Amino acid sequence: MKNSKSFRSKLSFFCLALILVQPLCLPFPAEAQVVPYARTFPKPQGDVEAALKELQAYSGQRLPIVDGFVAVSGQPLDRYERAFYQFSIELVSNGSDSTVVKLSAKITTWYADPDPSKSGYQVLPSNGRLEMDLLDRLSEKFGGKSPIYVPRSVLQTPRPKIDPQGNALSENPLSPGRTADSSVGSPATTSSPNLTASEIAALKTQRESEQKHMLELKSELEGLQEIQHNQTRPRNLVIVKKSGSPVLSRPVEGAKVLFAASVDDEFEFIETQGEWFHVQIAGAARGWIRRSEAESMDPRWNAGATAAKADAETGPVFKVTREETGQFQGDWAPLKGLKVKIFWVQPVASPTASTSPGEKREFTKSLFQRAWDDSKQAQNTFAGVVVVFDAPDGGQISTTMTTLQGWLEGKTSEVEFWRQGSIDPPELFSMPLKH
Repeated sequence: MKNSKSFRSKLSFFCLALILVQPLCLPFPAEAQVVPYARTFPKPQGDVEAALKELQAYSGQRLPIVDGFVAVSGQPLDRYERAFYQFSIELVSNGSDSTVVKLSAKITTWYADPDPSKSGYQVLPSNGRLEMDLLDRLSEKFGGKSPIYVPRSVLQTPRPKIDPQGNALSENPLSPGRTADSSVGSPATTSSPNLTASEIAALKTQRESEQKHMLELKSELEGLQEIQHNQTRPRNLVIVKKSGSPVLSRPVEGAKVLFAASVDDEFEFIETQGEWFHVQIAGAARGWIRRSEAESMDPRWNAGATAAKADAETGPVFKVTREETGQFQGDWAPLKGLKVKIFWVQPVASPTASTSPGEKREFTKSLFQRAWDDSKQAQNTFAGVVVVFDAPDGGQISTTMTTLQGWLEGKTSEVEFWRQGSIDPPELFSMPLKH
């Protein structure tokens, strides 16, 4: 999961770089296009910061749609879901009674591709509407004038008002009778008739250099997207619905709290148990979170009627035909001659029915959890657990209580847990190879 997030962050960087470079084809100076949107307010920095907090500018918000808020997208906008934006805000004191507010918006959304392997979270560039809306609302809060409505057909993406050093840039509003589209692609002399020939040549050289750099970024971005499409993605994700939701070490009330998750934190889904999600936190770390406090990307596993309907439709694949405690009869050294808990299981449909390796692993995990709970209540403890699949394509899986404890407490990864056990024969269970 950690690697997946790191990859998306790198991909988002190149997407944003492309968006920042592309406007250089317009007849404005390059440095004016790559800084945040900004506005100066005749208020002390403390007053501006307090006003921004009242406007909830520091907390992320959801967008109902992305259409009208993003600058570019190579995909149909109706395929983007769960849009969310967050402002990056910087306050620069410009004297005791003046503050410059610089901000930019990051829009994160889930892209639902017809090919599920190509779906995933993406970062889209803002077209400036969110930034300018916040600056306008901040102006109104300080007693400024309300913004004038401009029809969308002639709406131009706003230009930043300061350069990277904080110096004010000259305004360049659209002249009467011109639209935003008419300025695109016009020569530099049209928008700036006072430029000298050497300045025009310098701008042209700079534009050509940036366009070349843009093509290089596009090529690298396509390579990253190809890697993303080909990489193995998690089965699904579990997303936290509210801040402060506890992630526990075990799926029981009163278990140790590992940490408090924040809203929109996402974890890789492992399994469900009753009213709990079992999730992978990072690397080998795992935990449990209540299904009422999180939402799965796969609606079958969400709490409530949907999950109950899914459980009813799928039903159990195996059933326990016999359960007893006895001496381990195999040759596996960690349990040889020791007292163990033994489960004999068969497919529910028929003793001769075929089942998948994944179904066997999932049912084995549920029996391991059941044996662990029983061991805490039984007077006579046992050294391990054995699950025997009594079917033509069956087999046997064994584990020690020590190994089981490390896995249930999140100290041992699932891959390492299976490797530490006894699996006979391994090919019938197809043990996972990734961490």
